[in-house]
Amino acid sequence: MNFRTVLGLLFVLVIVIFSIQNVEVTDVKFFFWKLSMSRVLIILGSFGIGVLVGYLLSLRKKIIKKK
Repeated sequence: MNFRTVLGLLFVLVIVIFSIQNVEVTDVKFFFWKLSMSRVLIILGSFGIGVLVGYLLSLRKKIIKKK
């Protein structure tokens, strides 16, 4: 495995450990919406959205570079 893979796996492990330690229910308010959900879902959902946005931006750069 290369360094980036190990670093990525370590980062994911830290996020998972942090999430498991924060399992209580939290209120989330966004404009007119109010949700009550577990902090684990909020943390992992935010992390997942961040990963998806990062992947899409890198994919966009690759597509622009090909042209």
